[in-house]
Amino acid sequence: MTANPLLLAGPKPKLILPPARPYTRAGAWSLFERRFAPIMRDDDSLIWEAWDVPRGADARHWWTILDPMTGSLYLAAGFHFANPLGYVHCRHRWGGEWSDHPEYRYD
Repeated sequence: MTANPLLLAGPKPKLILPPARPYTRAGAWSLFERRFAPIMRDDDSLIWEAWDVPRGADARHWWTILDPMTGSLYLAAGFHFANPLGYVHCRHRWGGEWSDHPEYRYD
């Protein structure tokens, strides 16, 4: 199996564990960028359609863009299949359970 070229450039990927205390609000996009380092696609976008995600992709490097019908978009750890708007691929993996990670605003 070959290494993913998207993960070869730059610093070594980290494992980001959930916060010790649950968030009461969604995290800011700038915080998400610093923690997880989203990877730009060749077309300079961050959003992957479901059919573009490589088969066998490690879910811990991916976040789902969700629209809870509140006027804002949010990112949730891992792959979610109920009405996703797309997915974001990140250099750094999330650890623990997906449900222990806060959602982040997708600005």
